[in-house]
Amino acid sequence: MNLRAFIKRHDNLFIVYAILLAVAVVGAVSSPRFLTGINLGNIMEQAVGLGIVALGQVLTILLAGIDLSVGAVVSMSTAIMSLELSGGAAGILLNILLTLAAGALVGVFNGFGIVRLRIPPFIMTLSTMCIVNGVALKIRPVPGGSIPYEFMDLLFGRIGIFPHAVLLWAVAGALLVWLLGSRRLGRNLYAVGGNPTTAALSGIPVGRVRMQAHILCSVLAAVGGICVAARMGSGDATLGETYSMDSVTVCVLGGVSLFGGQGNIVGLLASTFILTGISNILNMVGVSSYYQYVFKGLILLVTVLVFSIKDKQKG
Repeated sequence: MNLRAFIKRHDNLFIVYAILLAVAVVGAVSSPRFLTGINLGNIMEQAVGLGIVALGQVLTILLAGIDLSVGAVVSMSTAIMSLELSGGAAGILLNILLTLAAGALVGVFNGFGIVRLRIPPFIMTLSTMCIVNGVALKIRPVPGGSIPYEFMDLLFGRIGIFPHAVLLWAVAGALLVWLLGSRRLGRNLYAVGGNPTTAALSGIPVGRVRMQAHILCSVLAAVGGICVAARMGSGDATLGETYSMDSVTVCVLGGVSLFGGQGNIVGLLASTFILTGISNILNMVGVSSYYQYVFKGLILLVTVLVFSIKDKQKG
């Protein structure tokens, strides 16, 4: 394969990393603090939770679906993690196990509704989002509780500018690359997302694939919530509000098609840093958080339009 063919095949990847470079340049011009070690470490801390949640969201989008409940799972996870159920290492381990179990239960609930009751993913996960938000508020009506300092330091102590939690993000990403690239579930995800009817006729258990994808998505959202809780040091039933749409934006910007069956996670690293980098820049220059919501919405809209046009041209 010559260079031109390689670039054409991976043009989405080149685009997203070019955008990341542009964000870095804009940040450096906007503020001399942007490229300092302290600030880059802060950006990584903010990116870890979102990056892990986006890894799970990829699985549902590859199926031409979506999971709008991941933000609520993040909120619920911070609420569970902040409960003082027991002291010491045993206590934090119990919190982690309960959080992961709750995430898996949400995934089973979503999968059951989508597979058995044939509820569209958008409606099913939107309903789940409301339910889980209510559970989170019941557990933690007001922000509070605490995360043991030792656990916070375990995840967000730093080696140079790199928080320890980056390693957890890297391991999760590597496992997903392996899953999508060389395992049966990965191949089935692409097949079902591309054409579920053909996949079913080929003997692929479409319902099981959807169920597995939603369970993994919710568990990864719970892991992301654990990281968010460790970074914040407390629980808050509203902390995950932005994660649902932010994770979708990261996936689409990273080159994963909303129409299913296309994309991988290689671009997610760049797109996660693009979104967190932009938020960091806007905070530095004093832009209101309200306008940041508008900006993120425009990013998602423009990205979808650009990739839709490219898909039509290829077709």
